[in-house]
Amino acid sequence: MAKAPRALAVFSDPDSREAILQILGTCGIEPVPCSTIRKARASMSWEPADVVFCETRFADGSFEDLLFALGSDEPSPPVIVCSRLYDPALYLDLMDRGAFDFIVYPYRTEEVRWILGTAFTRYPQSAPKLMTAPGA
Repeated sequence: MAKAPRALAVFSDPDSREAILQILGTCGIEPVPCSTIRKARASMSWEPADVVFCETRFADGSFEDLLFALGSDEPSPPVIVCSRLYDPALYLDLMDRGAFDFIVYPYRTEEVRWILGTAFTRYPQSAPKLMTAPGA
């Protein structure tokens, strides 16, 4: 039996969070919603995520604070930054600071699927782990 990949979705904006959660659900991803970095850190301490979707700013910090919270001891999962504004300068800046990719609202299922496939190919340590039943 395959274990569904786990995606941390860190969004303070409820509309953006709901949009990405719906798409992740259709992609066979277990979405884990969080509204703050503190909650994301707690969630990651219980069970690491395979991928992270987030905004650039939160009530308790910024994108950089989230990257720091993900830790540097283990390979961090790929982080996809979501924005309501198309801003090429912001995109390049976030990529330079460690984002894996950047998507703009409204999020499209096919775009999210493509990014997930690319992320799991480039970051094999984040690729979904397969579990098989005994004797299979």
